[in-house]
Amino acid sequence: MISRLPFELLSSILEEVAYSNAREIQHYTYGVDTTSTKGKVQRTLRGRVANDSLRWLSTDAIRQVNTQWHAWACQYAFRDLYIRRWRGSERWTQSRNLHTIQGYPSKDVYYRDPYCSLRKTVALFTTHPSLASSVRRIFFDGFYGIETTALIFQVLKCCDGLDSVALPWITLRYGSDEDWSHLLQLRQNGTALSSLELLAVDLKQSQIKDHARQVDKHPLGSHTVDFGHLRRIKLSGSSNLMPINDDDLVAISRTARLRELHVTGTTSITTKGLVALSRASEATLRVLEHSPLSDDGFEHPNASSTGDGSHLCHEVLQCPHLRDLAVSLPTICVDLFSDPSVKWTGDVQIRAAGVCGQIGSLGRSRDAQQGFFNILSQARSLIQAQQKRDIDLNIELYIDHFIFEPSKRLVHADLSVSEILSDGSWPVMAAPSSKGPYGQTGQYGKDERAYQCVHEEEFLEGLQKGYISF
Repeated sequence: MISRLPFELLSSILEEVAYSNAREIQHYTYGVDTTSTKGKVQRTLRGRVANDSLRWLSTDAIRQVNTQWHAWACQYAFRDLYIRRWRGSERWTQSRNLHTIQGYPSKDVYYRDPYCSLRKTVALFTTHPSLASSVRRIFFDGFYGIETTALIFQVLKCCDGLDSVALPWITLRYGSDEDWSHLLQLRQNGTALSSLELLAVDLKQSQIKDHARQVDKHPLGSHTVDFGHLRRIKLSGSSNLMPINDDDLVAISRTARLRELHVTGTTSITTKGLVALSRASEATLRVLEHSPLSDDGFEHPNASSTGDGSHLCHEVLQCPHLRDLAVSLPTICVDLFSDPSVKWTGDVQIRAAGVCGQIGSLGRSRDAQQGFFNILSQARSLIQAQQKRDIDLNIELYIDHFIFEPSKRLVHADLSVSEILSDGSWPVMAAPSSKGPYGQTGQYGKDERAYQCVHEEEFLEGLQKGYISF
């Protein structure tokens, strides 16, 4: 019998069955609309069915076979959960099928509790703790109040096998030290949370001005809150209400020993907080990503912003196990690429505004410009050294609106203005580029033109003749 097979083999078979069932399930939800059809009822597409709902529906038949299969199906369906606040103002009909609607749909608006999914999850996990034990990854979206933060931590307390969680940033303010210490502690079964994501968004002005929201319980100040078991932290987005800042990262760094650190799309965290957290994890850090918002990414203070005047290029090299790197630094120099023993691999992206030790900016100082081209040469030397060790390394430097590829000696940029200034005489050997302001993702804004690429020597010629400038 199939039930006598080893559990690993049985699990693989049931997972294939679930995948097959999922392909036959409706992946979209629908509604009715009369606004664009002059009163005629028409079915409209509302959105995709959530992945966790699809997994639950795809295992409906499996759950009814026996106890063992029922337990497997629950673990499969509850492995990843996405809980979000309900948004919308739909008018609900009394039938699932359009052909059974008598006359026009009702125009009555039925109130739906926007936090219903969160409240029901708390009730479900409280009464059925075995289901909560199946959760490995959970994502909360749209819950930014004090009451909903308490509900979030009630859910998390029930999940004793949780490996990864994505929370609103405000939980770092509204959550108590008891909430956070329980979330981060080593459990009795020997497991602990390994990945934490904090996602920030801007709130409405009415929400910001609400004095009831101006609450900070300072959980990071407690000695019971220990980040030592975390392996990954991701801080994403920016907020206009009590955003995560450098002081928070300094507090986390007292106990953190991370393998991955991601700080993206934020304006409230500078190199001070980034260096504090990377220093604490320098013996274990393997992935470092720092990509602030474009409007603020190059407005950080100089190297003295770390508090002790340390050289940031050297700080990056202090992580001996670092493999994946994408950072924004105020300035860079040849020291950043001077250590051939680094373990960097793949695409390394460096964003900077100038050259270390140069008072003048790249746009006005010839010495700074020459120093930058020395950096490109040193980057090529590092790439060649890694190739001798059979390590595939590609370095990209983002300076102003230019993208430099030292390995290919190419510079990518929008050169349309330079063509006008030179009366069409420069550039001579320009070629179309697949890159844009955000690497290979293409154009970001509507007014941006396609990028072109030129050789470094031709770029230097245009720089000297004033056709192009930093």
